[in-house]
Amino acid sequence: MERSFQYPAIMLNQTKVDKPMLMFGAPAADIGFWSGIPQKRRFGNDETIGFQRDESPKRVESLREFFADDENIIQNPLLCASRVLDGQSIRFDADSDNPSSGTVTITAPDVNSMSFQDILARVRTYLESRVPELSGQAPKESLVIALKERARQEGHLGTEEEESPEDLNGHTDAEESGEDSEVEDVTSVLFEESHIADFWEEIAARHEVAKLVSEPIQASSFLGFAREGLVAYILPVVLVDGQHRLRGALAAALVRLQTDEIRAEIEKRLDCGEDAVQLETDLLCRESRRLPVSLLLSAEPAEQVFQFVVVNQKAIPVGRALLGTIVSTTLSNDEMAKVATRLKNAGIRLEESQAITYLARHPDSPFLNRVERGLAGSGAEQDLLQWNVFASLVSIFRYLREGKLFGEKNDYAHVWRTRFLNESPIVADFGNKGCADAFECWSRADGPWREIFIKFFSEVRSFFGETTVPELKNYWGRPRDSNLFNKISLTILSADFFQYLVETKSTLSSANDISTLFSEWLEGVNPEYFSRDWNLGGVKKDSTGIRNQWASLWSQYRKNPEMLPQARSYRIPKVV
Repeated sequence: MERSFQYPAIMLNQTKVDKPMLMFGAPAADIGFWSGIPQKRRFGNDETIGFQRDESPKRVESLREFFADDENIIQNPLLCASRVLDGQSIRFDADSDNPSSGTVTITAPDVNSMSFQDILARVRTYLESRVPELSGQAPKESLVIALKERARQEGHLGTEEEESPEDLNGHTDAEESGEDSEVEDVTSVLFEESHIADFWEEIAARHEVAKLVSEPIQASSFLGFAREGLVAYILPVVLVDGQHRLRGALAAALVRLQTDEIRAEIEKRLDCGEDAVQLETDLLCRESRRLPVSLLLSAEPAEQVFQFVVVNQKAIPVGRALLGTIVSTTLSNDEMAKVATRLKNAGIRLEESQAITYLARHPDSPFLNRVERGLAGSGAEQDLLQWNVFASLVSIFRYLREGKLFGEKNDYAHVWRTRFLNESPIVADFGNKGCADAFECWSRADGPWREIFIKFFSEVRSFFGETTVPELKNYWGRPRDSNLFNKISLTILSADFFQYLVETKSTLSSANDISTLFSEWLEGVNPEYFSRDWNLGGVKKDSTGIRNQWASLWSQYRKNPEMLPQARSYRIPKVV
């Protein structure tokens, strides 16, 4: 079932570039029907590719109160973009005497009446239209089987004996078909730093399971994915900016429907035989204030993300963690390339975001799911390393700078770069890789630094860390409580390792050298160094005196590891 909406509109071109905009007004209830808000959030452990921040109930309530007063007017338009430009979902018919004015017609599906099977199918098709390489592929068989079992436990499916003998992807022998391994290869090759394939994998797997359910699934969620979160990807219009204004206006209209005057009208019209659902829809539209809309006629996701980032950085800035996550996970590599230069020119640190997100998501990274990313439903924040802290660690290895032991002037990462990088076999072929010099080759987004980073911190976690018991002092998480997993300790270990590389004149032939060098670096060191209770209650770890003390204690101990420093020493600031 579909509904069409028509509004008088004006078409505007700001420049000679073919990016027309439509300016018009529409009731908030209408806008809520045909526009989607693609939020960057998690469904359990599964991440969407949206770019909007999570909705703030406090802001919605504040705007509801504002809109409740008819005297209050907001001039800022809702910024929207077309998800598709097929001439059917969104159509502009110009007046015969003025091509800049006319009527916009928006046709949208009634997502409330759609089954989950249909929603998943449409989202899957949409993702495959953005990345054609995914079309015709099958999701991982292991994921489908796991979701099938979950669906059985939740009552969506019966016993295996009651189901079709064919496997979930339509094959009688998935292993012989080889499709599972082919999909894994496609996604790993195409999406090293872009994550549309990850989202597609979760959608496609749930779609395969949903197709086994005989009855239409009308629930608000299915296997951890919420209906409301998915329909944003199948509505004709994307709400780029203004979700709180829209929600606030809708909330004000709903309150208006509860007044004695409107309730009396509803009872009277119901007594006359009007349909209850249609009546509520009509009244909500009537009582909703009309909001100004600026609709960009561009279906390119890259343009939508660009508009969102620029608008929010110029107004109420998005948190650095969420901004970095949005920029680096919402677009495919090809889509990213279209706006990379414009994002950089707008002051968005694109490469930093990509690097951090890669290391926070890669299954081989010891920081997998251990870095703050600003996502709704991302779990206990106390377990996560702050985005800016992680960025500083990445910078030491990638750009070979700020590898300093607190309280010292020598930047050992920079010294290693200056003295030994040009001699390193790991970047000897920089010319063949299209790089101007060794450092450019080293510091590329996929340069050798990245594997070195993963290898080094994997060794750190394995040697010093605890990964299962959060209460222990060497836990690999909970930066506020852990002696190991925090800005100070991880920076000290990084800087001291580069000092060791300088002292031993190590040039690094490959990332495989790290294990040997790590063992030599920590020869005689007690793995329990970070395990003891340092009694840090009331101590500010990031104060200058404490940082200097920790660096000094570690450096002295590592060079002569006969006896661990006294635990109380970590509370005493070092006076320089």
